[in-house]
Amino acid sequence: MSSTPSTHPPFIWGTRAAGLLLCVLSWRLGGWAFPGLAWGALSLLRVPRRGLLVELAIVSCLLLLVSPDGLPLVGAALSLLVIPLAPESHALNMNGVDRYFYLQDGPGTRMNSHHFVDVDAPLEREPLERAMSAVLKEVPLARSFVREAPLGILRFVAKRPWVDATRLLSWSELPVEAEDSRALDAPMDLRRLPPWRVIHAPRPEGGFRLCLTVHHSAVDGEGGLLLLDLLVRRYNELRAGAPLTARVPLHGGQRLRDQLRPRGLGWTLRMMRRHFSLGDTDKGASAVLADDASARPTHTRHHLLRIPAETWQRLKAVSTAQGVSRNDLLVGAVFRAADSLRQARGAPDLRFRAFVPTNLRAALGIPSGLGNYLGMLQVVARPEEIRSPGLERRLSESIRSMRVLEESVGFMVNMGLVTLMPPGMFRAALRKNDADPSMFNYSLLVSTIRQPEELALPEGVRTERVLVRGSLTGRPCIGVVIIHSGGEVHGVVEYLSPTMRDETVREFGDRWLAEVEQLASAPRVLPVAS
Repeated sequence: MSSTPSTHPPFIWGTRAAGLLLCVLSWRLGGWAFPGLAWGALSLLRVPRRGLLVELAIVSCLLLLVSPDGLPLVGAALSLLVIPLAPESHALNMNGVDRYFYLQDGPGTRMNSHHFVDVDAPLEREPLERAMSAVLKEVPLARSFVREAPLGILRFVAKRPWVDATRLLSWSELPVEAEDSRALDAPMDLRRLPPWRVIHAPRPEGGFRLCLTVHHSAVDGEGGLLLLDLLVRRYNELRAGAPLTARVPLHGGQRLRDQLRPRGLGWTLRMMRRHFSLGDTDKGASAVLADDASARPTHTRHHLLRIPAETWQRLKAVSTAQGVSRNDLLVGAVFRAADSLRQARGAPDLRFRAFVPTNLRAALGIPSGLGNYLGMLQVVARPEEIRSPGLERRLSESIRSMRVLEESVGFMVNMGLVTLMPPGMFRAALRKNDADPSMFNYSLLVSTIRQPEELALPEGVRTERVLVRGSLTGRPCIGVVIIHSGGEVHGVVEYLSPTMRDETVREFGDRWLAEVEQLASAPRVLPVAS
């Protein structure tokens, strides 16, 4: 197997040597050659790439204007000779959210999202490996890697797959939950491997699980489901010996500024002034669900939930009658379950502050595809609001008011500006915040996902459910991810151990299901919020 792109010595060392040679030549010439010295020194702090070598070659040639000999041509020639050694074909855009999730990944936090497909029988290994090889060839992002330097981060597409599909596939004899979820929580070194991997494993309750894990710096929830769909489609075709169907190219990531530019410079500057903040602007105490909030998280766990199809249909009738969505009802039930659990334990009354991820593609006018177009809606509810019959309507009005572009784009704008600082500085600030209990404290993460009707499912086996799991930071200790497809609704309560005990999470899940059933069985007339 060839050397991995991030450690490709000839290209990395050659780029640095070209920059150092420019410094030496400029220092020797002195005087008007000082800008060349500054440019060469700056190149040593920038991300090595082919474009940087072109810049070094041009600056070296400019030194001929003040050079009595042809030595600058040596620097230019070195730069041009190193270019063919680059293992990448081109760079991929990274927006602020991409950079944030890349830098957020650390010892206590894994920025991965997991897509589970639970089936009753094992998949076939050979067509699955071939399907992964097909995805590596078809999707540039699937064979990408990240290169980091003191002044920046860039993602590149390798000229060809450099990692064998078998290296990205784990055919496990243990469930993914075994050994403290080490298989799921294993770090992804994006400098040496692509941002995805696959685990095929048995389930504790019987059957098998296909798990596609994607790094959150590469795609959001929609992008992860698109990769899952492509992988399973290729598996079905290769298993059946059928030709691979032509697929519309997946829309890739774009910088936020490219999406905001058509709205005008004035509008963009107003959004920057409106949303930019170096820290959390709302530091009031929030309720948390934790058995030991001071414990250092060591691994993640999850608890599965299920809403029967009949209950889901009754919820539709209730939501229509009340003028809210079923999503509002589900989120309201999460608040009520969390509040009742704290009440049962005698915890003091505090507001709940939840984050609700939202897909911004529609608001930005972007077609379905890969990339990170994620907004984080902050939903706050006080205890008296949670215990009132008008909770769901208030939540509906609050969420709708934040889905307008001027509000929902805030997370992307802020991350785009904050992550422009040097990576080491931003990473250090994140670690400092993680260690400070007063920073960025919120109660819950609540995410609802609609499973695409055309999502491919493995053939030759019976699929029981599709699940999506995300990533949690130290605060909150708990997140709820709900996925529905028009029939049964499945959910995952994800939590950090040992900050939360398994029995606490099971109790929370039971309370949430009871709240959902009560909403479906005894619909209340929700008063209009004042």
